[in-house]
Amino acid sequence: MDTNQTIFIDLTIPILEDNPLIMWAKSQDNPHIAMGHIGTHLDTYEKTKIPLEYFKSNGILFHVKNKAEIDLTDIDISLIPKNAFVLFRTEQIEKYTYGDKEYFNEHPQLSPCLIDALLVQQIRFIGIDCAGIRKHSEHEKADRLCEQKNTYVIENLYNLNKLTSNVFDIYTMWIDDPKMTGLKCRVIAEIPSK
Repeated sequence: MDTNQTIFIDLTIPILEDNPLIMWAKSQDNPHIAMGHIGTHLDTYEKTKIPLEYFKSNGILFHVKNKAEIDLTDIDISLIPKNAFVLFRTEQIEKYTYGDKEYFNEHPQLSPCLIDALLVQQIRFIGIDCAGIRKHSEHEKADRLCEQKNTYVIENLYNLNKLTSNVFDIYTMWIDDPKMTGLKCRVIAEIPSK
């Protein structure tokens, strides 16, 4: 019996065809673009070319529940290696069903100070288990700022509660599209078994 097997955990939220967000996207002026912002996706408003080496990163998870705004004092930024995928487990997706109004209303967010500090670390991805790293009118602005620094925001991560380690390898797959500002992703964590 091999005791050195790895465990793969899919962090991509499954979306059923009857999800109200699918209906919303189909009703938009440009359903193709709207569909890119449903489920686990990365925002690419600046339409930069994501380097292929971003496919595999060192992942690090911070559990930051019960915070309306997550600040620099809530994590140990010195633990974050260069080129990392930094994940935030806020438990928003564990409390509310994805697609319900409660999921999107007043979700947690990262403070501007924390976002700036993460960008100084030269990371690849910021992942979060809610609708974005900033709310409402600041959502797109924060995503654009990150993208300009070659860091991409991945929203609506799932199964973060299944991660048994705070450090792991993480694989991110996306398909480029010249028009879409949201690219659907498949995000998988690889954790060595003990």
